[in-house]
Amino acid sequence: MSGKLSTPVQNFEDLRHALSVLCESTTPVELFGHLTKTLHELSGHQPVALYRRLNTGNLRLAYCYPLESTLASQKALLTIRSLDELAASEFQYYELKGEHQVWGYIGHPPSTYSEPIHWIRLLIDIAAQRLRLLKAERMAVRQLALKTRRQLLSKDIKRLSSIDDILQHHGHSWCEIFQADGIAMAYQAELYCYGECPSQYSLFQQLLNLNKHKLLDDITELEGDCQGGLAVQLSLATTTLGWLILFRRQPLVCSSAADIALQTSFSYWMPLEASMIVELADDLAVAITAFDVVHLNRQLTKTNQRLEGLVHTDPLTQCWNRYYTELIIENLCSSGEEYAVLMFDLDNFKQINDAYGHAVGDEILRQMVPIAKRSIRSNDHLGRWGGEEFIIIAKGLCQEEGWKLANRLCENVAQHAFPIPATVTISVGVTTMQPNDTPLVLLERTDKGMYRAKNAGKNQVMLC
Repeated sequence: MSGKLSTPVQNFEDLRHALSVLCESTTPVELFGHLTKTLHELSGHQPVALYRRLNTGNLRLAYCYPLESTLASQKALLTIRSLDELAASEFQYYELKGEHQVWGYIGHPPSTYSEPIHWIRLLIDIAAQRLRLLKAERMAVRQLALKTRRQLLSKDIKRLSSIDDILQHHGHSWCEIFQADGIAMAYQAELYCYGECPSQYSLFQQLLNLNKHKLLDDITELEGDCQGGLAVQLSLATTTLGWLILFRRQPLVCSSAADIALQTSFSYWMPLEASMIVELADDLAVAITAFDVVHLNRQLTKTNQRLEGLVHTDPLTQCWNRYYTELIIENLCSSGEEYAVLMFDLDNFKQINDAYGHAVGDEILRQMVPIAKRSIRSNDHLGRWGGEEFIIIAKGLCQEEGWKLANRLCENVAQHAFPIPATVTISVGVTTMQPNDTPLVLLERTDKGMYRAKNAGKNQVMLC
């Protein structure tokens, strides 16, 4: 704060100078300093306190002058917490009007002014107008900064993986915009922190108190272990999602006072800052809800994919199951496309299970899938029909090409080293789509071909 007001306001020229200094103030704190110092001179060097009015109607100390002498002699002036207390006290006080209601009050011990009382009113009115202008200017700057962060936040919804990621990614910028030292977010019984914050235990105790009392005011300046915190509800429509809390270490009234009762009277935040933090909280509530929707959609997509896999996939071999294979055959029968169908069965599989156990038998079935996939084309269909039986559907293959594919498969199976000393072989029946074939007729013909191959000695292919 500059030292322009070095002489008392004793005449109209002094008043003009005092008003000029008020109008040149560039920050609310500087404005409060000029105003309280001027009133200090006008009131015969009485200490002057400025209180801001909370949405709840309570008062918090925003500025006083001179500080140290007031701490020593006028503690009652510093501990005023409501308009009723101020009105019941012996102090003189004045309203400091805001845009729509009373912004706060200015008080000091009784004094007889030598200057006209309307000078005091004029000073306070000019200070109120300057305060509204500073509020508009600062809000415009911060709104621009918040708009930029809002755009970045909306882009990050699909990129960031958690609420904590959002806070860690944007916390530094939010602290710069609001000159805060730390940020905490409470959402769905979880607590996320950035920068310098009180202990999680203290934060949880404050949150329990906030939720317990269900405060009508959605902005709360915290006390106790969390003094310096400004808590704002994260809400969407009529639903409360959680809390956003910004922390400062330094109150608006700079004091080294050791008196805890006095320190708890000091305010750390200006109303215009609180209104901007409400805007941030609104953005975060929308962003968190959108993040939850994106996250839920991802989970639903994964779940649907998993369910689709369960519906279409054989759990043991992870190839297509009988249900899905039947759908493929039905679609092909109605389409009139040319295709070959191969049905193959592991030879002597019961003996393998009896000799080596079902776990070994299951492993042989699992190894059959990659062998078959190496033998067929990438767009061919491989499905487990049941037990040790498999089906291959190869679109666009004639009978001769299907025959070659089946023989290649037989050779690959016979040459593979399975986890048993004996050679594993298969028997294959091959057919192609015939006019007027139904799925049942086609499958019965293929099944007959497979059993003819088994009856002929196994490890071979039969056309049908």
